[in-house]
Amino acid sequence: MSDEDRIDLLVALTERLADCLAQELALLGHRRIEGLAELQREKSRLIGAYETEVKHLRQSEAGLAGLAGERKRAMLQAAERLKRLVADNERALRAAKTVNDRVLQAIVEALERERGQPVGYGRRGRPPGNAPRRGAGIGAVTLDERL
Repeated sequence: MSDEDRIDLLVALTERLADCLAQELALLGHRRIEGLAELQREKSRLIGAYETEVKHLRQSEAGLAGLAGERKRAMLQAAERLKRLVADNERALRAAKTVNDRVLQAIVEALERERGQPVGYGRRGRPPGNAPRRGAGIGAVTLDERL
């Protein structure tokens, strides 16, 4: 494969990877996580192919140094778009993680409130006055059967 063909392939891979990131951003924006797993597989495949082509291009003698005007412009545009989408993607993923962490924390706090605190007994067989009471339900009961 010639260096020009490799550069064309690299531009195409960069554009496809950028498209993949744009799709992921759209799914995250609409909070539709069902399509994210497939996109992750596609991103991994594209990244592997991208890395391979970059490696081959670096090993060639001409590499990017002999890049013609049109190919150079296409490469720069694709790289700039990818860079922008990577930054947007990172922000969206961090925001989604923050939201998930907050929801999880709210669930944990609600479960802890629901469960309540254990209630003990004071010296006179009553719960201490400042002890939190459990929700509805019956606590321990002792019946005096003596007459």
